[in-house]
Amino acid sequence: MVNSIDRKAVTELMKGYYFYIPSYQRGYRWTSIQVVQLLSDLLCYASSTFNKRIQGINEGEYYCLQPVVARKITDKEVLKKFLPKDAKKDAEAWEIIDGQQRLTTLYILYKYLITKCNISAESLKEDEIELYHLTYATRKGSSVFLANIGNNDDECNDNIDFFHMSQAYETIDKWIRSIDEYELTGAKSLCQRYNLSTKVSDILNIFRSLLNAEKDKYSMYGSVQVLWYELADDKDAIKEFREINTGKIYLTDAELIKALFLRTQNLESQEHIQMQRALEWENIENTLQNDAFWCFLNAKGIDMPNRIDFIFNLRYKMETLSVLNQDDDNLDGKVDTLLRDCETKLATNNFVFNYFYDKFDGKSNVELIQALTTEWDEILNIFHTIEDWYEDVITYNLIGMLSQYQGNLLPKCYYHFNHMDENESRGEFKDWLKQKICDQTQNITVEQGHIDLSFGDSRIFNLLLLLNVHHLNKQAEGLESQSELSSIYKFPFDVLTKQGWDIEHIDSFTTNGLKEISNKKEWISIALEDLSMNEEERSFINELYEEGELDKAIEKIREIAKEWTDAPEEVKNNIGNLTLLDSGTNRSYGNSLFVVKRRKIIERMKAGIYVPVTTTYVFMKLFDENGTNRSRWGEEDMNKYQAYICDELKDYLNIKK
Repeated sequence: MVNSIDRKAVTELMKGYYFYIPSYQRGYRWTSIQVVQLLSDLLCYASSTFNKRIQGINEGEYYCLQPVVARKITDKEVLKKFLPKDAKKDAEAWEIIDGQQRLTTLYILYKYLITKCNISAESLKEDEIELYHLTYATRKGSSVFLANIGNNDDECNDNIDFFHMSQAYETIDKWIRSIDEYELTGAKSLCQRYNLSTKVSDILNIFRSLLNAEKDKYSMYGSVQVLWYELADDKDAIKEFREINTGKIYLTDAELIKALFLRTQNLESQEHIQMQRALEWENIENTLQNDAFWCFLNAKGIDMPNRIDFIFNLRYKMETLSVLNQDDDNLDGKVDTLLRDCETKLATNNFVFNYFYDKFDGKSNVELIQALTTEWDEILNIFHTIEDWYEDVITYNLIGMLSQYQGNLLPKCYYHFNHMDENESRGEFKDWLKQKICDQTQNITVEQGHIDLSFGDSRIFNLLLLLNVHHLNKQAEGLESQSELSSIYKFPFDVLTKQGWDIEHIDSFTTNGLKEISNKKEWISIALEDLSMNEEERSFINELYEEGELDKAIEKIREIAKEWTDAPEEVKNNIGNLTLLDSGTNRSYGNSLFVVKRRKIIERMKAGIYVPVTTTYVFMKLFDENGTNRSRWGEEDMNKYQAYICDELKDYLNIKK
């Protein structure tokens, strides 16, 4: 069976339900800080909504609490443990697996409002309201204590749970009345900010109106709703609780949306559709869990607890952009504005779940099934489009490169692709992708063969990355037939993420990097292994080594290697002396001679560690066509390497004539 999800107004819970908090849960532990945060959030929301209403803005907004995970109790033996003898025969009882802190605080708040507003049980009954009942398995008498909270101060010290419950009640009272420590920060200060009445009676009525609002009949102050996540009967409640609270299960939007698309109630008599959709869901999740797939869509450092949320977020963005006119002269600007707005909204808890929930809310039978099918088809279309991009080597490389830049470029790619004319080809889409990359690199100027970048510039990393991506695409485009294309031409964006690549100086041009004697000795020993020299030179260096003249030995080695140790900063840090390398390789050789770096890189390549193709070109000295010197990296090498970059990326850079 599949878990289900619903969104309930708080007033929907006020039907005399019995909520049982089992012994594997901790007791009530909310402090005054958490209670005040909830009260403040509710009042800010209510006040903001009220001001919108009086301005004629009716957006149907609601304040949505975090999920409550529950399972209906049908076991008669379990029911006997906590249901009172006077409970109705048809009373609903629920085991609360997660969310008991919120439910308890809402109960205490509602109880406070009833007491202070002198509302009788008869009045509540007339409004078809009956508070739910809370029973903590580990606290005998908890249900009775909560029912009498505010009038049982003598009992609050009987145990830690009762103490915290009593403290929550007291905090609510002080905060709403704005007394004691809340004199300047309580409810009255918030009401002043929103130009509302600061009378305590009016503040109480705001909270009552807010909590009594129905799901589809909002008050002037809006409605408070809770995500009700119902576990299927065949689920192990204790296991689910442990996994939720240890982070193995994330009640992300994806988990909640899954319950919408797959729950049995939504697909009654359509078991085959449910099974097919479940398999499709699993396929999407498994594909996104493949780092090679995920990392071509997202820059380094971006991840999600549940990666399928990425698809749902993209679906929301595409529907938001659907209102735009394709002939608008300022289309790009409006796309940017709407996507920024989307990102702001998506940062709100459970926003995208509520986006989908609202699509299906109020629908039933055939209408609901059609709505679910239409929306699921949109999800599949997004996924299959991206899957198609992944399979096409050149498109994959271009999309992966664009994903490394900031600015919502992936959604823009999908939006453009979705609105291409039918007669436009895949090749034209690739040209568009190249132009989008060019838009990111046009601020890099080339003048008289010199690229105006130096070490420390944030643009260098992506420029060197583009150099490698472009090289692979150039090779792929040179093949005689597309059938020859294979994954060897795909740039490994997942490796880029895992290996921690960085910008590395090809030649360190420094003698100051070695401080420890042990490091100097190691540096000399390795240099003697790799550097060609005559016996007289080797003997002289060994003699200096034995005498402890390590700095002189290092200086002599650099002299023999003809390395430029006093190069000016503009030479040392220009792009002709920079390349991409993984952090492991970088750390392994530090400020070694070029020839040592070269050997170590060859060793790591033999060990199967990925080295970017243009980095291998650098250390294999492929730009030195005459093969004059394989053991050093000089000014001529730097100039040739920079010329290579300019030539390879001439279509992407701003080259001044």
